[in-house]
Amino acid sequence: MEQEEFPKQKWETLKNIRKSYVYAKESKKNFIYYLIGTVLLCIIGAIVPIYAAKQILSLSEGLLEQILYATCYVFVLEVFRNFVRFFTDQNASKFYRTTLKNIQIGISVEILKTTSKEFNKKSSGYFIERISSDSGKIADIYLNISDCFTEIITNCGILFSIFILNKYIFFFYVFFLVILFLVQKKKNDVYQKNDKAYRNKKERATSLISELVRGAKDVKVLNAENSFINEAQKRITTAQEWRYKMFLTHRKYRLIYDNLRDILDFGYILLMIYMINQNMLVISTAIIIWNYRHQIVYTLDYVGMLMEYIKDFNLSANRVFQIIESDQKETFGTSHLDHIHGDFEFKHVSFSYEENEPVLKDINFKIKANETVSFVGKSGSGKSTIFSLLCKLYEPNSGTITIDGKDIQTLDKDSIRGNISIINQSPYIFNMSIRENLTIVKEGLTEKEMIEACKMACLHDFITSLPNGYDTVVGEGGVSLSGGQRQRLAIARALVQKTEIILFDEATSALDNETQRDIQTAIENMQGEYTILIIAHRLSTVINSDRLILIEDGKISGTGSHKELLKTNKAYQKLYELELKETKKN
Repeated sequence: MEQEEFPKQKWETLKNIRKSYVYAKESKKNFIYYLIGTVLLCIIGAIVPIYAAKQILSLSEGLLEQILYATCYVFVLEVFRNFVRFFTDQNASKFYRTTLKNIQIGISVEILKTTSKEFNKKSSGYFIERISSDSGKIADIYLNISDCFTEIITNCGILFSIFILNKYIFFFYVFFLVILFLVQKKKNDVYQKNDKAYRNKKERATSLISELVRGAKDVKVLNAENSFINEAQKRITTAQEWRYKMFLTHRKYRLIYDNLRDILDFGYILLMIYMINQNMLVISTAIIIWNYRHQIVYTLDYVGMLMEYIKDFNLSANRVFQIIESDQKETFGTSHLDHIHGDFEFKHVSFSYEENEPVLKDINFKIKANETVSFVGKSGSGKSTIFSLLCKLYEPNSGTITIDGKDIQTLDKDSIRGNISIINQSPYIFNMSIRENLTIVKEGLTEKEMIEACKMACLHDFITSLPNGYDTVVGEGGVSLSGGQRQRLAIARALVQKTEIILFDEATSALDNETQRDIQTAIENMQGEYTILIIAHRLSTVINSDRLILIEDGKISGTGSHKELLKTNKAYQKLYELELKETKKN
């Protein structure tokens, strides 16, 4: 079994290094300089003990001049080593920084390509751990492997020198090195198994803590602090128990390993005394070998570290490339439209989430450019799903969606999302300044364009009243803003994109009546210039639309103007009458 495991691990490591090199090659010059520096450090490390032995021998024989020469050599070598180490560390730092940056950006790019269905399945901790933790282990591998290899090769050279000096001591060391290697290997196997379990448990804990931070306000309002803290305590405790188990294994094997090393030193002294008494070894040779004893044993330490690094790297690489190489990615066509008119059509479109009941059932409708159309109906009828399909956040199970007569399956991402803006019911506001929330969606946004968009969204006066104006940081999720202010900022964010199609998904639901009227005025000002689609529960906000489309149970049950539907559609009449009753109550 173990004979099969090594080749498999070797090929897995080579495959993962080849894949990860894409992110490291930008800084290969720094890596080459690092290798040169490491080799020089190893050579210096091999030479210094020789002169240190000469110092001791000269001292024992009273050769003061020889001591001075040896001391000067050691001093020059140590100073040179300090400069080489500085040079090496500098290049190692640059290489690691660049590689880590590229890996984390690469993962982030691939995460944003992941389908909405896959996002629904995975927790945030699944992605956060891979970006924050696993990426660092991948960036480390090049430096770790080169460092271990150069040290191992150098120390093997020392071991070979001992073979030339004295074969008995050579075989004595080899015997102990084999025993130490077996202990190291067993420790690494057990440690790695526990580490894999620990990472999974830590991922679950990170996910819950992430939810706790983002949803802190709702947790308080729901009076669910104790429940969340108890669950967090369970997950954190479980993760830490695995971490403790992992390091307990490390400490146990380290105890065995350190005792064996002490036995090795003790055994060497006994062997050295015996061989000197038997005239099989001279004192000078014994001192030289003694000075090298730590480097010989460190050979095994570096072998153990190399094995640990490789297993750690493979575990992290597999977790990261699971995201990068996932087939659960959004797919787009290759056709590009620089400018669209705004016509689109749904032809026999059906859709369901996973294996659930269909949300949309054979939907057919056509929207003309610069038309304002509102979708109305009860919650859960499928209105928001229409918007998600139009933005290609999900793929329809059947049917065709076209923009300007082009099937969106054939269009590239920019042709679709670069021409559509969506303002959601609960928009996510980034933890940035108001200015950055606007400029991040459109590079090169001018001050004039930003202010015009905020005025149209009835937000400019509020922003100018703030101490830092447009540079005010709004907090995570826009926590420092009211619900209406968050939605108006989301509207402004959509307006700066100046897309031909603008989707309002309950965008005015959290606004007071006065602000809602302002937004309605802004929407009316845009009518005739943009294709505007509106989802609204309050019919009073959409009665001036060119057309209303009534959705019931995933099907279109009526289409026409407000007046036409009131005359001809009983379902719409019920919705309108219900709203009138609610209005009278309030």
